Amino acid sequence: MNTGSLITIILPVRNRADLLPRTLHSLAAQSLRPLKVIAVDNASTDSTHEILTRWAEEVATTGLEVTVLQEKKPGASAARNRGLREVTTPYVMFFDSDDEMLPGHTLRLAECIAANPQAEVIGFDIAVRDDDGWTDIKSVNDSDLLRGHILHASIATQKFITKTNFVKTAGGWNEDLPRWNDLELGTRLLAAAKNPMIFHGDAGVIVHPSDKSISASGFAKDANLLNRAIDEMETDLRNNGKKEYLVWTGVRRMILAALIRREGDCESARTMETIILKRHNGWKWRFKLRLIGATVRFYGRGGCLLAEMLFSTKPQER
Repeated sequence: MNTGSLITIILPVRNRADLLPRTLHSLAAQSLRPLKVIAVDNASTDSTHEILTRWAEEVATTGLEVTVLQEKKPGASAARNRGLREVTTPYVMFFDSDDEMLPGHTLRLAECIAANPQAEVIGFDIAVRDDDGWTDIKSVNDSDLLRGHILHASIATQKFITKTNFVKTAGGWNEDLPRWNDLELGTRLLAAAKNPMIFHGDAGVIVHPSDKSISASGFAKDANLLNRAIDEMETDLRNNGKKEYLVWTGVRRMILAALIRREGDCESARTMETIILKRHNGWKWRFKLRLIGATVRFYGRGGCLLAEMLFSTKPQER
């Protein structure tokens, strides 16, 4: 299927010389041609830049056009924005340098785009493979895409493709958010989109969890950073006339507080809970939020499902 220059993949990389070959091999194995890749070296101090440059030369005759850039400002968001500024294709997707893309993934996306040209954002399922080789499909089956993303990060970094002009107009990645920047961007995109969609089926992306991942550091250590991301999400919702979704960011914050409690930082969790509970009128809403927090605190999961059952109507935020 020759679609012309339809898709660009942006790949931020920092000091991943040991993991990078697997990711690059999976990109080179994509059946969609032509295909563009913009790899952004984020001030690596190992051999990452040399690996990227050599790979770009090796695949140059295969219909894979690779551009290698450098971004000195630290952070994946800065690197992604550096790549985004250079994108000229109608669609762009983002990928991580320690994950794997199955060969037919971009071709299936091209077919989905052709069938749904009105969709500004298209989400899809991924799989997570643990150290023992077990693969778990991650699928969010929520008819409300924005709610599904706020609660489950359904269009996190490697879970979506978007129209280039749409994400550029939305402002790209928030470089002031070192954690949950993809949760915030997804909220901003879905709040603004008129025709977002998600399709399910075989996962085309395999995520390989790594101890080097930012998210591996837990929640309590970065509580302020995670709260700041939720603050930005709430601003996104207000700016796009979606105030009714603030209940779900409240749920997300209550679940975060419970997870922080489980890690032993009760003081930070208590402060968060107090702020959340003051925002909503009525003891019933507060009781429901407390119940969600207690469920996650004692069981470690189940908060999102319980929230969807309890909040069938929308509370009024002060």
